[in-house]
Amino acid sequence: MWFNHAPFLSAIGESLNLTKDQVKTLLILNVALTIPARVIIGMLTDRFGPRLVYTAILAIGAIPCFTFAFAQDYNTLALSRFLLGFVGAGFVVGIRLMSDWFPANELGTAEGIYGGWGNFGSAAAALLLPTVAIAAAAIFGGEEGWRYATATSGVVMMLYSVIFL
Repeated sequence: MWFNHAPFLSAIGESLNLTKDQVKTLLILNVALTIPARVIIGMLTDRFGPRLVYTAILAIGAIPCFTFAFAQDYNTLALSRFLLGFVGAGFVVGIRLMSDWFPANELGTAEGIYGGWGNFGSAAAALLLPTVAIAAAAIFGGEEGWRYATATSGVVMMLYSVIFL
């Protein structure tokens, strides 16, 4: 979900008449808040535990995902992408879970798989979301399939928050 907009940058730009600089800025904004958010999420994880914190990241993170999906102007796109930086902080929770679930002599392997799986998720989204967008455009018509595909990732995120809890 964190990079669900990447496969659609040109479609988003065309749909909302964005400049090339505005499209590039969306990529930067997506990660701008992630570094400080990781510190905050780490502190919250220490205090409330990974289960509640990750559930909250998923449930609350769906809101700016939907906002981005149905934004009608650049400012809304930019603000929602900036806020989605907190979703990238979910990585911290996973690192904590790895240390809780695996013994020290297996922790490096577990964290390597975890980190690699996260990168696979980004690649899978880049492959699957355009298919969802094409299907949505065929069903609903028009050139707004990217919106439905992006919103679909928010729905999955909300569902997974319940499953994870």
